[in-house]
Amino acid sequence: MDELTRVRELYGEPKPDPALKARVGALLEAEARRRLRRPWTVALAGLAAASAAAAVIALPGGSPGVPGATPTSGRSILLAAADTAESGTVQAGAYWRVRKLVRQRYPEMLGEGGNRYWMVDRRISEQWVSRTGKVWAGAVSLGAEPAEPADREAWLQEGSPAEWPGHQVFTAPGPSTLAAVRGGVAFSMAGQPMTFAQISSLPVDPAALRAHVAKIASADEGVVADALSGLLWSKPSPPDVRAAAYRALADLPNVTYLGTQTDESGRTEAAFSFALREPSGLAQRTLIIDTGNSQIISSTTDAAGVKNDRIELVLEAGWTNEKPSAPHPPD
Repeated sequence: MDELTRVRELYGEPKPDPALKARVGALLEAEARRRLRRPWTVALAGLAAASAAAAVIALPGGSPGVPGATPTSGRSILLAAADTAESGTVQAGAYWRVRKLVRQRYPEMLGEGGNRYWMVDRRISEQWVSRTGKVWAGAVSLGAEPAEPADREAWLQEGSPAEWPGHQVFTAPGPSTLAAVRGGVAFSMAGQPMTFAQISSLPVDPAALRAHVAKIASADEGVVADALSGLLWSKPSPPDVRAAAYRALADLPNVTYLGTQTDESGRTEAAFSFALREPSGLAQRTLIIDTGNSQIISSTTDAAGVKNDRIELVLEAGWTNEKPSAPHPPD
């Protein structure tokens, strides 16, 4: 009796589920790739186990449906995202545009005496890049606000100041601006400038892409993970490069699956994190991935001793024929 027959006898026929089918397909394809690197007898046993587990596997953040079922692993989620990315098409458009809501904690605590608090600047940030490499940067400040409830209480206790002499912090919204970036670099990876052509010609084999990035990043694992993730939302990576980036991330030992998390706009999806060394010290970066379309929708950086130091919510990322214009506040 084979493994699938035993599972059916124990649990019955699973109900059809399109989302589950996609996850199971990703697991089987991932196992097939691993089979190329292992003796066939071991691979066959692993494939049978994966097939059996597929009947009771749980979706991220969902109910297993069967008591004792094993939740989907982070690696399988990344591999499924890779398959989704690979099935995409190359987009047309005159400009690559990324629109984000950025929350950046002011580097100093404000207030007087023992009544101290953190403020967070909020702004819409946009970058436009033409196919010839010209860059425009746009921004509109939404005004600063206290970082946490305790900070709000301290701010209210001080009389709710709207500005602080000597500090570039204002609670009032600012004007919307757009400026051409003269001599600016359109894209970069691990601090190295990149062009459209260089991004399009990146290796599409996961191991080769990881080695390429590691060479640029001096093999720093945190920088490698950060550079690979950057190919998934801040750069116009073609589908096969995006797929390779997801598969390379799935094999990085320093990338940790956190389960599902909800970003500040209320979207609940799969979250991953990795440590990253920055000039101010060791930081932790958490990415939230929309598993339905393989897009990164949120990036949160916890600096040394400072939680939620910088939060970026990806509002739009893709090609457009709209001409660069000053960004507007969210509706």
